This record gives sequence, C-alpha cells and structure tokens, in this order.
Amino acid sequence: MNKKKILLPLLLLALGIGGFAALKATRPKPVAAAPQEQVWRVETVSIEPAARSPVLTLNARVESPALTRAAAPGIGRVSRVLALEGQAVRRGQLLLELDPRDFEPRVSQARAQVQELQAALESERLRHAADLDQLDQERRLLEFAAADVERFERLRQENFYSQAAVDQSRQTLARQQINLRNRELAIQDHEARMAQLRARLTQAQANLEQAELALARSRVIAPFDGIVAERLVAEGDQVNTGQTLISLYPTAGLELRAKIPAPYEAEIQSELKRGRTLEAIADVGGERIGLRLVRMSGAADTRGLDAFFRVQSATTQLRVGGLVTLLLQRPVVQDAIALPYSALHAGRYVYRVEAGRLRAIPVQVLGEQAGERPLLLVKSEALRPGDQVMVTQLPNAVTGLRVAVVKPEADAVGPTP
Repeated sequence: MNKKKILLPLLLLALGIGGFAALKATRPKPVAAAPQEQVWRVETVSIEPAARSPVLTLNARVESPALTRAAAPGIGRVSRVLALEGQAVRRGQLLLELDPRDFEPRVSQARAQVQELQAALESERLRHAADLDQLDQERRLLEFAAADVERFERLRQENFYSQAAVDQSRQTLARQQINLRNRELAIQDHEARMAQLRARLTQAQANLEQAELALARSRVIAPFDGIVAERLVAEGDQVNTGQTLISLYPTAGLELRAKIPAPYEAEIQSELKRGRTLEAIADVGGERIGLRLVRMSGAADTRGLDAFFRVQSATTQLRVGGLVTLLLQRPVVQDAIALPYSALHAGRYVYRVEAGRLRAIPVQVLGEQAGERPLLLVKSEALRPGDQVMVTQLPNAVTGLRVAVVKPEADAVGPTP
C-alpha cells in the first residue's frame, strides 16, 4: 500500500515532463523578420538664387553729440527749478535759476574797479600835461638860482654879503636841480605808468566780464529745442563752482552707436571709402525710424568696431541711453539664397534631398534678409535653382539619411512607421 502511494506521484511527474518535451520539440519555428530602414518625414523648399541685400542685426545705444551739461558758474543757492527730467523744452526757455544775490555783488565790485582805474588813467594824463607845462618853469627857476649863486659869490668877494647868504643861494640851486630832475623823471616815466594802469584796467575789465558772465549763467536757458536728460539739483540746494545742475540734448541730431562684429568690419569700411550710403532701420514703439551710417570709431577692440548712425528725422521715441535693435542694409550679393533659419545645420551646412536621401551641402552664411518673416541668406556654388533643400531641423541629420517629403501641414517630425 505504501509503495503505490510513492510510485503514483513519480509517474505523474514523469508523464508531465515527457509531454512538455514533446510539445517543445514539435512547436513551429518563427520566421525571422527582415530589418526595415526608418524614413524621416521632412519639409523642403525649392531654392531660387537671386541678387539680394542681407541685413546685419545690431544692438545700439542712443547718444547725442550735442548733450549739454549746465554747470554752476560759482558758489550759490538754487532759487528756482522750472524743468523736470524727460520734459520737452523750447529754445530760450528758462530751466533753472540760481539766487542772483550770490553774483550781483561781484559784478558791482568788478565794475567799481574798472571805474577806479579809468579815473586813475585820466588823472595820469592830466598830471603829465601839467608836468610838461611846468618843465620850462623849472628850467627858468634853475637858471635864476644859478645866477643868484654867481652874483652872491662875487658880492661876497667884495664883502657885500656874508658867507651864509652864499650858502643859502647854493642850497636853493641844489633844490631846484632836484626839482627839475624829478620833473624830467616824471615825464619820462609817464608811458610806463600809463602801461601799468592800462594793464590793471584790462584785468579789471576781464574780471567784470567774468562776473557778468557768471551772473548771466546763473539763469540756465535752453539753447535749443530738446529733452531734459537729467536734473541734479532741487530748489534751495547749495552748489559749488562747476557742479552740474541740469543736462539736456536736442531732439534733432541723435545718433546710435552700435558694435560692428569683426568679420564685417572690412566690408563696411570698404563701402564707406567708396562713398556709398549705408542705410539702416529701427522699429521703436511702433515707429519706423530711418538711419544712416555716418562714421566709424577711431579705436577698435576684439569684439569689433563702433559705428555711428545718424537719425534721419526728428523723433520723440528715442531717448539718450536707450537700447535699440537696428537692421543695417549691407551691399547686394549675387546668387544669394533665402532660407528659413531651420534649414541651417551645424552653422555651415544645409541638406539637399536627392532621390529620397539627404546630402550635406556646405554654404557661406551671408546674413539675414529683412521682412515680416526674417530669412537666412546663404550662398553655395553646389546649389542650383530648383534644388529641394530640407527646412526641418533634424538633430540626427547626416548624408544618406532616408527621408520622405511632406507638406507643411503634416504631423510633427518623426520616422514613418
């Protein structure tokens, strides 16, 4: 009884193993699937080489060569400020005023010095006229004194006069000689004294002009129609000589400074040397602003060379110090090809579709073509009119990759099933 209980499970196990082995041996062999190449769906455009003008996109800063900074002509206090930052002002408009009491006393002192020296000059002219008139009198008096000495000495020898009287006459003669010499020196020194007085008068007049100019400049008047760029003081402030009070710039004559990248420097400078006009445009606040390249900077750095663009017409959209993106119209290039930016791979290749496969074509990037939809301009001798160039950005694009051209409204890029 016990042997049957042990053999039965073993028999069932052996039958199960044998059945599994029979099924495995008689199962059908699977057919090996043939490998299938992936086909990537892409979009293409038919190229048309033509004469096109590329543009160079530049970031520029608004500047004004005529930016004016009004400074304090002297130490004083601000009495009135009539202009605010960003305010449009007219030529001749009063913008700021310093207290005139800080400048008027200097004008009075300088004017008094001028008047004093003018009076001194007139007095010197009168004194010189008197010296000339009295010179003959001094000479006659000297002759009289000499005659008295001679007469008194002769009479002294005859004992008619004492020695004291003779000495007195000699003293009178000596004094008269001194008086005559002093008169002659005064006449000779006249021109020197006049020159000295004239020099002092010139200095005093210069001081008067400076004082009057400081008084006039204590009232800051707009020299042109413009915009107040910055106001640096308020009413009641104490200011020092040379301290900037307010700055403004004219609305006309604004310039934009932009950095021309080093690869384009030679091309731009060559066009300017030929006398050609290079135009640019900028869109600021919805207003299209025309620009013209007028000159290049005198110093360059590793990033490129600064270029200055003159605004062609007055505008209220530009402010000094603002940043503006402009498009510089470059010279026309023959056989240029316009493509979407997505057509460029690795910065120097486009892919032409040939018999359902890609072929990498090296191209020269010329720049951008302006328009509502900016396009990339390239050039290559290997491309011909009518060639189909892929405009789908494929990260794995290589020569020989199989592709299928689809319409623009097709599904997203991916391999066909």
